[in-house]
Amino acid sequence: MKNLITKTGVQFGVLLSFYYILFNVSIFFIDKALFVNTFVGFFNIGMITLIGIAVIVLTKKRIGGLITFKDAFTPYLIMISIGLTVNYLTYNVLFNIVDPAAKAELKDALYNMLVETLKNIELTPEQKTEQLTQAKNLEQFTIKSQLFLWAGSILRYSILGLLLAAIFRNKSEFAPVSNEPTKEQQ
Repeated sequence: MKNLITKTGVQFGVLLSFYYILFNVSIFFIDKALFVNTFVGFFNIGMITLIGIAVIVLTKKRIGGLITFKDAFTPYLIMISIGLTVNYLTYNVLFNIVDPAAKAELKDALYNMLVETLKNIELTPEQKTEQLTQAKNLEQFTIKSQLFLWAGSILRYSILGLLLAAIFRNKSEFAPVSNEPTKEQQ
């Protein structure tokens, strides 16, 4: 059974990897500014949610219809780990090998997005200046920055996975067990 759970997670991890590769390469060559577009971000969250639901439902079906919280979360975590790793590797290939000059374009788009966001937030002018200075000095394509972004993404999407696992589980392994015989035992 554990093999089925792991195998399903890996299969969907590969599927999510292909999605990310196609999606990132398409956006890279269409318009790099889409990488910082809010609606594109929500689209990705929606796709991960749908693929996450599919991995849990298929796992549940493959192991016989009853799934615990752990058995629901495990394939999701495997899937998201594989997919997000490929996602960040794809970013690095696109922005460090294919077109290193595109890093500046993306950094400018992020900076402009921050400027627009800060216009609508009640901060003191000093706080806004500090935020803009930090954004200008941020190098998001260093290995350290990419590792932090990757780990943060794993954490955020794991929270989504915990919620999905809680929704789709049949029975918690911590639920009290009744001592009364079932109809089959009588």
